[in-house]
Amino acid sequence: MPKMPPAVERKYLSNTWVELSASAYAGNIRYFRRMTGKRPEFSVVINANAYGHGWQSIARLAVKNQVDSFCVHSLDEALRLRRAGFHQNILIMGHVPLGRLEAVVEAGFRIVVYNRETLEQLHHIAENSFRLARVHLKLETGTYRQGIDLEDLDWFIRRLKHTPRVLLEAVYTHFADIGDGIGQDYAEYQRYSFQQQVRMIQKAGFPILKKHAACTAAILLFPETHFDLIRLGIGQYGLWPSAETRQAYREKNGGKAGDALKPVLSWKTRISQIKTVPADNTVGYGRTFTTARDSRIAVLPVGYADGYDRQLSNRGQVLIRGRRAPVCGRICMNLMMVDVTDIHNVSLEDEVVLIGRQGREQISADDLAELCGTINYEVIARINSELPRIIVE
Repeated sequence: MPKMPPAVERKYLSNTWVELSASAYAGNIRYFRRMTGKRPEFSVVINANAYGHGWQSIARLAVKNQVDSFCVHSLDEALRLRRAGFHQNILIMGHVPLGRLEAVVEAGFRIVVYNRETLEQLHHIAENSFRLARVHLKLETGTYRQGIDLEDLDWFIRRLKHTPRVLLEAVYTHFADIGDGIGQDYAEYQRYSFQQQVRMIQKAGFPILKKHAACTAAILLFPETHFDLIRLGIGQYGLWPSAETRQAYREKNGGKAGDALKPVLSWKTRISQIKTVPADNTVGYGRTFTTARDSRIAVLPVGYADGYDRQLSNRGQVLIRGRRAPVCGRICMNLMMVDVTDIHNVSLEDEVVLIGRQGREQISADDLAELCGTINYEVIARINSELPRIIVE
């Protein structure tokens, strides 16, 4: 028997898996590169297991497509990238415990700073190790998450003047509602506030600074925010920040480019059992589904522990042999059931699409998000990180 390619072999041996389209990812990166041009540093956000896509697989695709740097949330995410052989600049955007800052300086990571205690500890570590600490100050402009309040900014400026081994490399901010497509008035206010604070810092003795503010929605809708670095998050994965962003972008481009982004992720499983259930019998925990006829029920080896939301019980659909099969009964921890009565020739281990395309039918992360009353970010980020991620063309 001829040896199967590794990707095909992993798929063949797995009950449930995620496929990543290399061509879709490359196309998305090209699309945003054309939009931003060559000037800004092109950084991709791969925190939360690369939004559920698999951090190592996405990092490999990103490097193959010549991205400049990475953004992550935690020190552990940054260390994993380094240990896996990724030598690009890495910006840690979340809080690093004070007791672990030495690892940040030692590895040469960029780190976001918004607490006085963090800056003081970085200064102490850098002075004692004769290394540089690379800092990006996060400025509060109205999102009111992480960030330095305006009344505290003067302290950071004065302190940085006396911390020669702490390099103020960049300043940045993040928008509160630009992805909701409800107008840019507040985003414009935030941009104005950001630029005012940047000028304060520059006049105080830091004239050479990188500036960054653009997430995916800002890249698409607000080119004035591209500055010196862009942080491409959800868009690299071929998903829109929101339906409002997509609509606003279409209107901005004369109704074109609505399908410019191609989803990278498909989520698949296979049928693990097929059984006939007579009419007027119940299926699953809680007996929430009753068969109205003699039915063929397919059992799938995937459930809420894998990230398939329990709210999809009796509501979701999957694709089998190019047709939609409704979920029947409650989603279990590692199992779910679907009705395949109207689908012909269904067999044990047939491929089942949870997210993605099969034949002419498609189920998107947005479809599942709408049924669950959430956003596409959450749907994909919650896919179990232990499931295999397989790169396909």
